[in-house]
Amino acid sequence: MKKLANILLGVWLIVTGLVYLGGLRFASSGTLLAALGAITGLLLILADQSEKLWPRLGSIILGLWLLTNGLFALFHLHFSGSGVILEVLAVAAGVLILLRP
Repeated sequence: MKKLANILLGVWLIVTGLVYLGGLRFASSGTLLAALGAITGLLLILADQSEKLWPRLGSIILGLWLLTNGLFALFHLHFSGSGVILEVLAVAAGVLILLRP
């Protein structure tokens, strides 16, 4: 499952880059990115549960960010502080992934 999660993460990153940097947009590109992000996030959270928590913590938080970001976009959920929550999750995931042994 971890390999599939990493492949989907790569696809999500490439498509996101093409949409936002390359101007590649189509009718449901936002919905596609949100759904792909949510699925990827869920897979990252569930991947390799046999590993210890510390090496997986960055991936778990990245998964939470992708899942939360995707669900917020899909269901148009926004509340005061939701942007801050997403930003904190992103920074925490990045730091933990960089510090991973």
